Amino acid sequence: MKRQTCSSSGQSLAARSASYALSAVLGAQGTESVLVLADEGAYAVGQLFFDAACQLSQNVAFVTFPPLSAEYPEPPKPVAGALGCCDVYVAITSKSSKSITHTVARRKASAAGARGLTLPGITEELLARPAIRADYNAIAKATEALARRLNGVRQLRLLSDAGTDIVFDVHGGVWFPERGLCRERGQFSNLPGGEVSIVPVEAEGTLVIDASFSGLGKLHSPLILKVEGQHVVAIEGEQSEELRATLSAFGPCAFNVAEIGIGMNPEARVCGHVLEDEKVLGTVHVGLGDNANMGGKTLGKIVSCGIHVDGVIAAHPQLFADGELVIPERFFDITKGGLHE
Repeated sequence: MKRQTCSSSGQSLAARSASYALSAVLGAQGTESVLVLADEGAYAVGQLFFDAACQLSQNVAFVTFPPLSAEYPEPPKPVAGALGCCDVYVAITSKSSKSITHTVARRKASAAGARGLTLPGITEELLARPAIRADYNAIAKATEALARRLNGVRQLRLLSDAGTDIVFDVHGGVWFPERGLCRERGQFSNLPGGEVSIVPVEAEGTLVIDASFSGLGKLHSPLILKVEGQHVVAIEGEQSEELRATLSAFGPCAFNVAEIGIGMNPEARVCGHVLEDEKVLGTVHVGLGDNANMGGKTLGKIVSCGIHVDGVIAAHPQLFADGELVIPERFFDITKGGLHE
């Protein structure tokens, strides 16, 4: 672990995004303690957030740690302890690491009242993109409205122009609106934020992931996942062996269908970074692996796993909730731009 001093740099667009996240998204105050966590592969981005935090508060710490892995899926105890004791945190992990989102340490920190952002796979380039500085007040209203619309739905059917046709049982669940804003105790979000998600009770059908996948980036060609009994039982496509090897390293739990989410960030575009791609307004993503540290509520089986990855569907996904087409764009008072750059 490493404690760093504030630098005087901070005029880049990425640095301004870090300042925006702390002030506008987190609402960090000068009287609050701010913790910036970054694994060793995300040190440069961590420094940007630390510099920004130093402009807001004198009670700031910057801690680094080894990337999380199958062998070490939780942050070291001193890091987890610090996470649970701060008022505000920003947790940054590199591409090779599991997100802090899906850890017991994050869940305990939220329960203790810490509020914060998790940024899996973030880079300085991604931090500089417009999706980071979106209008999160508008996104918050839209995600909350969509979550209210979906609460009480029993069945979802997802179709896409690329061939997706899968049914999810979501009865009895409460959808999680990832509003982007984290100004109240215990709230957490990705950055960029903006999605609505739930852990399904059951899933059956075919997923055709056409845009991007965690760890693989923008796909060369679609990945086809056959789902039976809420588990991926077959994977086809050009990058299927790479995905299968990644999942197999964590055991059978990695093939669990853990999440269905709907992108709700109008400024996001499909760019090959799943952290942004899954937030693109109108896309749908499906997560595999861990579901034990998700927001919302579910009647589904809780699966603790050392991995959580997402595949993004952008080829005109159509989501039917108990037979009625759900159009995410209608929850905004804006006109959506294109999905891709």
